[in-house]
Amino acid sequence: MINDDDIYGSGGDALVWIIDGDCLYDIPVLPEHVSMFTDSDGILDVSEQYPNHDGITVRFTKNGQTVEDFQTSEYFGSILLSSPQVESLQKYPYGMYVMSPDAKFDGEKFIVIDRDLTGYLAWNVGSPYAPAGYFDNFQG
Repeated sequence: MINDDDIYGSGGDALVWIIDGDCLYDIPVLPEHVSMFTDSDGILDVSEQYPNHDGITVRFTKNGQTVEDFQTSEYFGSILLSSPQVESLQKYPYGMYVMSPDAKFDGEKFIVIDRDLTGYLAWNVGSPYAPAGYFDNFQG
C-alpha cells in the first residue's frame, strides 16, 4: 500500500485528471507510479479495509489483478473513482501552465482560463512532443 507522499516527485511525469474537459487535479508523479494511473483498467473503493485512514483508499487493478492500494484524500480519491481521463501535461500544448482547476482540456491542447498566454511558448523548450520545427526560430 502506498499514499500521496509515496507518489509525488520530480523526474517522472506531471499528470492531470480530467472530467468533462475540466482539469481537476494535477501532480508530478514519480516514474515508478505513473503506470498505476495511466494503465490500470479498474479502480475500486476499498476504504472499509483501512478504517484508520482519514481519507479514501482505492485499489488499482489491471486485468482483474491488484496493482496497488493507494491511500489519498477524499477529494483526489473521489476524482479517481469517477473514471477520469488521465493525461501527461508535457504531451500537449500549454500543459506546462496548467494549475488545476483553472484549466480545461479540449482533446488537443490545454486552455488556461485564469490568465492570458498570448506570447507564451506552447511547449517546454526542447520538448520531444513539440511539432517538428517548432523551436527553429526560438531566441531563448
